Amino acid sequence: MLIDNNLALLAATAKVMGTTPEAIIGKRKTFAEALARQIVMTLWAEGHSLQASCEIVGRTHHTAAFYARRKIHERLQYCEATRERMKMILKKYSEIILEPFEKNQ
Repeated sequence: MLIDNNLALLAATAKVMGTTPEAIIGKRKTFAEALARQIVMTLWAEGHSLQASCEIVGRTHHTAAFYARRKIHERLQYCEATRERMKMILKKYSEIILEPFEKNQ
């Protein structure tokens, strides 16, 4: 799935992770916010540059996205909860993207 709407990605991630898009972009480092930030950077980096991936969450250097991707890929190997969160985020993202089309029908 190509993820090309950063606001929808932030909204979907915030909803699933129980936080807000503003908190994901912010500087706080609670577990939920940090993990949400890493997930956003990882998903965005699948179709965009590392630099673009870190910029959508308010970071300035591409190494933040590089580290986030590595961390999430490691977590996906051993953490069922992270795998489930990723599935839920992708499902929620799809719902947000398709919402305007469904209203028009």
